[in-house]
Amino acid sequence: MTSEHPFHPLFESFGRLPSAHADPVNRAAFERLCSVLSAPLEHSGRCVLLRAPRAGYGKTHLLSRVQRRLGGSHEFIPVHAVAGTRVDGTTVLADALRGLARPLPAGGGLCGLDLVARRLFALALQGLVQSGEVPCQDRQAALAALRLRPVETFDFHHPTAVTAHWARDSFEALGPRMVLELSQATGMPVREIGFWVEWLFRGSVVPPDHPGRFAGMAEAALGSAGEALAMERLAALLGLISLLGRVVLVADDLEVFSMDDGAALRLAAFFGTLRQSVERLDVLISLNQDIWETAFVPRLSGGLADRLSEVVVELEPLGHEEMVALLESRVPGLGERVLAHLDLEQCGGHARGVMRAAAQAWQDAQRADAGAMAAPVMAAQVPVLKPQAVAESPPMVPFEPMPPEVEASVEAPARPLVAITAEVPDASWPPPTFEPVTEIPPTPLPEPVHAVDPSPVFAPTAPEAVPFQPFASFSAAEETPPAAPEPAFATGPSEEAWQTATAPSSPFGLPPDEGPSPFSLPPGEGPAPRGQAESPPHDTDRVDDLLRQFRERYGQGGL
Repeated sequence: MTSEHPFHPLFESFGRLPSAHADPVNRAAFERLCSVLSAPLEHSGRCVLLRAPRAGYGKTHLLSRVQRRLGGSHEFIPVHAVAGTRVDGTTVLADALRGLARPLPAGGGLCGLDLVARRLFALALQGLVQSGEVPCQDRQAALAALRLRPVETFDFHHPTAVTAHWARDSFEALGPRMVLELSQATGMPVREIGFWVEWLFRGSVVPPDHPGRFAGMAEAALGSAGEALAMERLAALLGLISLLGRVVLVADDLEVFSMDDGAALRLAAFFGTLRQSVERLDVLISLNQDIWETAFVPRLSGGLADRLSEVVVELEPLGHEEMVALLESRVPGLGERVLAHLDLEQCGGHARGVMRAAAQAWQDAQRADAGAMAAPVMAAQVPVLKPQAVAESPPMVPFEPMPPEVEASVEAPARPLVAITAEVPDASWPPPTFEPVTEIPPTPLPEPVHAVDPSPVFAPTAPEAVPFQPFASFSAAEETPPAAPEPAFATGPSEEAWQTATAPSSPFGLPPDEGPSPFSLPPGEGPAPRGQAESPPHDTDRVDDLLRQFRERYGQGGL
């Protein structure tokens, strides 16, 4: 649940457009204010007192609606009290210049002061042309342009605005005449009117895209001015603007005046001075009945009280139609339903009370809806058992296992059928079963084409062991080596025939068996001569050969 509700805001500020409003609320007061302030331009101004029984009746909301209705022909200037209770010429002049220096919507950089300056220049030149002080060829066309198109005629930044460029080039001679003309129209001193004419001229000729062209000049004008001079300049500025349209000073948010005994008297004196200087000035004071009775009536004389209450507009309590319209502005289509849940005596008959009561009813309804939705859930989660029901419930029976014979007789529950949504491709459903595959006997290998002799091709035989004899038992007859054993198998021609057939010729051109070779060894050493088969290597033959060589060199007696 959220605490947000559509019945806000309850407080507003003058100068800001209301977010939502209902036309029936304070309709009579709205029409009365618009009628009083819509007086002709040449009529004198009046002081209007907007009074409500208490706070919350929508005074600020009503003033914002009036400003929105008359903003095109009236200049509304808010009056803000310094420190809540003090109102002087400096603060009001600063507020007036700040509001006029704001850029206009879709104005290309122009502000309210640009329009005021051009219209004042056109008004002053119009009197000079009509009196003949400024000669021109077509007087009637010039007067029509100054009266009907003042903003375009004095456009100092347009290349075809001939009158504006001529006035700019001739301002040193034309300026004093324009100041005198405007001073006579307003009844203000020439010095103060001359200050504003020069000030507006300097700001108007500056290009519109220049930042702070009027703001910097306003700071310079207010910085050197005291309270008395600021009051005179404020009166002169309001007098010049009143030549172009109605000017309304609006004083709102005066609740703090009840804490200062002299605040009401100073405010009344301030407005009285301005109204004496500016005849067409309108003043609008908005306050509650309790502030008027406690802060103003005891401090003001009868004459000052009558001046401030020249026109009184009272706000009345809201009726049924106004309450419904007020609620409909926040929740369209639910005004009657919301109003049915409100305590009208607690609302007090004013807009703020109705909004507060509606907000409270809205939150209460949300909490009630949230509780109604959560009640069934809570009851299901936490069941409530009565003591009688618990006492009457049968005792618990201990669990006993089922006998085996009974358990075997119990059939398993049937499996629920499931609807087949897919189409069966084969009509013979269920599919056929397959027999298990039996063991395949081994297949015998085929017989080979040729018989294979399992005996080995060659079986080497180990040589016979010769018993060891001492060296002395050997005789000369035993020096002859034994004959070589026969080979186990024949592999081709004999060794002697193969050596004879393949013996190469001597590289030195001698026959193989003729002449000694320089590389031949002594007799009995080296390899066997060609033509004689070499005995296979044998351990006994090697031993005999070594003994023979040893005896030839050292003899028998060497042992």
